[in-house]
Amino acid sequence: MEKLRQLFLKYLTEDSETKDARRREFNQAIFIDPNDKMFGGRQVFNGTDLNMIMERFDRAVKELSRE
Repeated sequence: MEKLRQLFLKYLTEDSETKDARRREFNQAIFIDPNDKMFGGRQVFNGTDLNMIMERFDRAVKELSRE
């Protein structure tokens, strides 16, 4: 469960190295890193919705199942 939580948080808060959205490893953060003292945990985009969050969750589950 902890590994899933870490992957989910990663996909919510970290941009991938690649900026090519066609690549499987592409990720665009939708929240600012919760450890950021000034803005941690805030949304990056206006209009962040539950669907965006669930996409990151699904991705974390897929990554965990590959291990």
